[in-house]
Amino acid sequence: MLCLAVMLSLSAVAAPPAFEPVPKQALVELKATVGKPFTAGLVFIDGKFLAPPYKVERYGTAYRINGQQVTGQVIPWDEFLKTQAGAKVETVQAPSAEAPAAEEPAAPAAGGADEFDDLFDDTPAPRRKASTPPAAKRSAAPAVRATVVFDGQFRPNEKSRALLAKLNKIRTDLELRLRKGGTCFFGTKYSTVDADRGPTDMFLEAMPSVMKDHGSFEAFSSAARAKGITFLPDAVMRDLFRNRLDYVRLQERARKAKEERKWESVLGFR
Repeated sequence: MLCLAVMLSLSAVAAPPAFEPVPKQALVELKATVGKPFTAGLVFIDGKFLAPPYKVERYGTAYRINGQQVTGQVIPWDEFLKTQAGAKVETVQAPSAEAPAAEEPAAPAAGGADEFDDLFDDTPAPRRKASTPPAAKRSAAPAVRATVVFDGQFRPNEKSRALLAKLNKIRTDLELRLRKGGTCFFGTKYSTVDADRGPTDMFLEAMPSVMKDHGSFEAFSSAARAKGITFLPDAVMRDLFRNRLDYVRLQERARKAKEERKWESVLGFR
């Protein structure tokens, strides 16, 4: 019974967020542009280390590395549809959600506060007669969303080709950054964070031991900052902390990087 309870508890944990999916039509019409594999650089997806070799791909309107999607739509498919003759932008208004009718305030529930209490003012107000809440509280503001409607066949034109060229250039820039020894930290909860070769070398030198030696986020973060890892925002640091068992693979990557640097020195490369 205990094992079953644990399994049910684990299944109730929310799955990690996913990147915005690429519309099927975008994949059909734009297809993909795939680069050749290479071994330089570092890639992290939500703090999880993705080991090289890397193959960087434009996947419709997003990007993938080694077959894993690492961004949402960089240029939304709707922008491509807007280039088509006959495309229309329509505004859709979702119905507002009505709040339930006012009732006599109930007595505060017994029990402690939860982890979100600090976001709200939960001090019980004096009991009073039920009253009709203000209009702003009775209904939420209606959600407004613009959508592009196009029923015809998609035909590439000068404007759509310019958008596609922009997507392909971003893919090329991403690949070059990694080929030059940089790092990309992709995340579903934050914008991509890039680091050039210098910060990447510092990261590889310091982070494996920080991951290995510190079991609390506060100690982990302080140790990383003390070793010069000041260029990563807190959200990225928290993802790295959650995946700190990757220190073993990062140690191996650091060892290989040192060997690569020696060969570069011998051959006169930088």
